[in-house]
Amino acid sequence: MPNARNTVKAYFDALIARDAESLITMMLPAAHYVKIGTDSGEVIEGVDGIAAYYQNHVLSTEDFSIKFITFDVQERDNVAWFYTRQMWKLKWQGTSEEFVMRMTGVLEKIDTVWKFAQIHASIGVPTS
Repeated sequence: MPNARNTVKAYFDALIARDAESLITMMLPAAHYVKIGTDSGEVIEGVDGIAAYYQNHVLSTEDFSIKFITFDVQERDNVAWFYTRQMWKLKWQGTSEEFVMRMTGVLEKIDTVWKFAQIHASIGVPTS
C-alpha cells in the first residue's frame, strides 16, 4: 500500500517524465480540488480543467530536472500534507529557466489510494 510520501514523490517523478496521464490520475476528482500555480491565471477549482492543465504542462516542458532542497510529508489517518522547496531547471515553452519552486499541498486517502486535493506553488528566492 503506497504511503503519502511515495505519492508526492511519484508526482514529481511524473512531472519530470512528462507523464500527463499519471499526473491526472493522482488528482482528487472532487469539487473541492484546487491547484494554484505561479502564473496569474493558473488556478483550477474542481475537476474541470485538471486534464487540460497537465496535458498542457507536459507539452510545454522539456529538459526538466528537479533538485530537492527541502522535502517533508506528514500523514495522519486519511489526510496528509507536504512542503517542498526545489531547484527547477527546465525549458518552458521554448525558454530555458532555473528557479526555486516552493510547493505545499494536501492529500486525501480514498480507500487505500492517496490523491492530491490541493496544490499551491510559488517561485522563491534561492538560498546559498
